Amino acid sequence: MNFRDQGIIIAKNSFKEDSYVVTLFTEKHGLYSGVIKRGGKKSVNVLLESNLVDFFWNARLHEHLGSAKCELIRSYSSFIIQNKMKLYAFNSIVSLIKKAFCERESHNKFFAKFLCYLENLKEKKEFSFSDYIKLEIDLLAETGYRVVLDSCVVTGKKHDLHYVSPKSGQAVCKGSGQEYADRLLALPQFLLNNAEPTLQEKHQAFALTSYFLNRYVIHGIALKDRQVLIEHSVV
Repeated sequence: MNFRDQGIIIAKNSFKEDSYVVTLFTEKHGLYSGVIKRGGKKSVNVLLESNLVDFFWNARLHEHLGSAKCELIRSYSSFIIQNKMKLYAFNSIVSLIKKAFCERESHNKFFAKFLCYLENLKEKKEFSFSDYIKLEIDLLAETGYRVVLDSCVVTGKKHDLHYVSPKSGQAVCKGSGQEYADRLLALPQFLLNNAEPTLQEKHQAFALTSYFLNRYVIHGIALKDRQVLIEHSVV
């Protein structure tokens, strides 16, 4: 069997002396790996993590690792490796993708969001903390655990939102949640007003997404790449 798809390269590992095993997050087929023969300098530049490629996969049986070919569509790697925060962010979201999604399971909605995020990394001169946190929230939604921040779960109000319920993942307005503030998660206001996050709001944002990621996706397993991003984001 064989197929053709577009995908974002998220890992490349040596395989024997003349090959790599390359893993991609593809648009229609989810996480997929294949063996690619080592080529010249041009091939090395194509097979860089974060690059968007035309992906050709072939195997005798579906369950086989298969062989693959990649042709470059768009390069993002040069824009990422020149900025350490962008690199930390890319490595962090990739570690979450690997943990959250099963291999060969389609996640085309999140693929589109991930690709849009890479475009933003390319276009924006500086790393955007807000863009990254929103992508983690999108990943949670893709796995079935949507965090709803636009209205109060108690009153339905769309203003004065200050908390998030750890049970429902929905926002709570200040009036309804103040009495139970010690049991609720803080809602960082930059997620509502698109302002530049303060240091306190960055701590709140990671506390928010970490709570739901630990509960539903990574189950308390420490992801080194994500921890590196956290440590460099909240200084």
